[in-house]
Amino acid sequence: MEQNFLKYLMLLGIAFITFNSTIMAQKEQKYREVKVVKTSDIIHVSADSLWNIVRQFDNVGEWLTSIDHAVGSGEPEFEGATCSERTCYVNLKGYSEVHEKLTLFDEKHRELAYEFTGGGPSFLLSANNHWVVTEVSPDQSTLTMNATMRLKPFMGFLFGGKLQKIIEKELPESLKELKVFAETGEISEAKKARIRELEKQKKKKAS
Repeated sequence: MEQNFLKYLMLLGIAFITFNSTIMAQKEQKYREVKVVKTSDIIHVSADSLWNIVRQFDNVGEWLTSIDHAVGSGEPEFEGATCSERTCYVNLKGYSEVHEKLTLFDEKHRELAYEFTGGGPSFLLSANNHWVVTEVSPDQSTLTMNATMRLKPFMGFLFGGKLQKIIEKELPESLKELKVFAETGEISEAKKARIRELEKQKKKKAS
């Protein structure tokens, strides 16, 4: 019995040392970085056609289920851009709106990037996403999303892994919805269902 208790104390001590070592490493780094890169399946439209959709920074709510509505603001800082910032009214538990700002907009290379400026969890230090449209053939293209987040050390240790799994699941879903919209001009079934849900909520509030 005493021997088993000593083993328990030893294991507890090892776990405590490991936990503290991880926290110290996080403190030395000053943040935990989560990075996810995803590329769509081949989208059967030209690169120019695909770029004409994604270049509209304030129009993402038209086809993306996780964003109910987006509003652009600010004079464009980049030639060809539709605005400089946007507010996204999101379909995410615990959050209603997220604010983002364009940091790159390149018509020639069909790429844009934006950074988070407010509305997310308190442990989020920074976040950005870089989109690049690539031509596969005259009538085929892809979109690559390169997302990077920096989290506060302690909370990043606790929630970083879970957050990364969520992003790794959400980005491919977003790319699938874009593919449907680009190829058919129609929104995805998930987006249609979300619109119906919002209409029901609106009617319920009005009654």
